[in-house]
Amino acid sequence: MYFEEHYEELTSEIRLGGVTPDANSMPMNKMFLGKKFQKIIKNSTHNVDSYMNVIFEKKQIFKNGDVLEWELQGEVLPVFVIEYKKLFVKGKHFHVYAVGIIE
Repeated sequence: MYFEEHYEELTSEIRLGGVTPDANSMPMNKMFLGKKFQKIIKNSTHNVDSYMNVIFEKKQIFKNGDVLEWELQGEVLPVFVIEYKKLFVKGKHFHVYAVGIIE
């Protein structure tokens, strides 16, 4: 599995909670999440088998535990915010939301 695969040119058509991200990873199986995140999913009421990382340059109002709509080209998926992290990469801050895709 290639972890750095993203939606690339389709990113501009993605909406998370009505907001377009700057980057969005392809869905990955939850088995690649650490134990901390597996526990968060297990303790939630949501059935989650895969997750994505959704990245913004500006912090969004999303909170851990929020259920949002993720949309691409008319396909709408409910997602659960597993965790938010602020990252500093190559001199720039990014706001990353790990979201579980609710089955």
